[in-house]
Amino acid sequence: MNPQDKNWENLFGYITTEGSAWHGIWTVYSLDKEVLNSFKAVRKFQANQEKTLITQTNKYSYSDGTELEKNWQIEKQICSQPDGVIYPTFLSMSAVSFGEGKTAWVSKKLEAGKKFATELFFRYQDWRTSVAIIYAESGDLERITTVSEHLNSFANRPAKAEIQKLSGKWSGQKEYMNSDLQISASAENQELVLEPTQPKNKTISLPDDIAVNVPQKVKIGEEFEIVSGKLVTKNEYKRLTAKYDNLGAFAMLISEVFRLQEQ
Repeated sequence: MNPQDKNWENLFGYITTEGSAWHGIWTVYSLDKEVLNSFKAVRKFQANQEKTLITQTNKYSYSDGTELEKNWQIEKQICSQPDGVIYPTFLSMSAVSFGEGKTAWVSKKLEAGKKFATELFFRYQDWRTSVAIIYAESGDLERITTVSEHLNSFANRPAKAEIQKLSGKWSGQKEYMNSDLQISASAENQELVLEPTQPKNKTISLPDDIAVNVPQKVKIGEEFEIVSGKLVTKNEYKRLTAKYDNLGAFAMLISEVFRLQEQ
């Protein structure tokens, strides 16, 4: 299977004709970690029999009683591209995936005077967390949105605190996806460092065991990377890194999965 078809399968292979719906709480944070907004939303995906057409429906329910629905049709023949899957109304962004829920939705290129965003996804069983990092037209970091979702129903989960440190020895594996969707893996075990981009990037710890390492400003002429990680269980930590070259073009997605080693 070529990388383009494999990427489509990694993104949508689990979706059936009956559909799958992610029920989530969306929380918007300021750079000072103040909650700017919080609301419920359902992202539903439904496939045709051949899995060549995906219908996505997002339903948002706000605290003031307002509801909003958005729909997209993602046709494989049109939207599956050599550098990822595009949404018809978001042509500047691509979806790429290693499979197993290790997925990102990234701006293809930083452009002067335009917003820039990356959403990084972490899945564990029927739970999924995503972290969206949004930059303003000026290139300044504007806000961060986290989404905690459960498959096919809303489900209560005890609130988790921010990550302060992780005790014990953690070891992980690293995979790389280039901008042409080619995937390779490192044979070496990686040691977990919670702040992998210091001092270049700002580190922000958020509730629900989420860590973010991001530039406070992005600009053309400088390479940069946007990083987020999630402690999905007490002994498993997942992290994704979106790397951009000095022209502002998406260059690579890196996936890391760390596990706590037995003493």
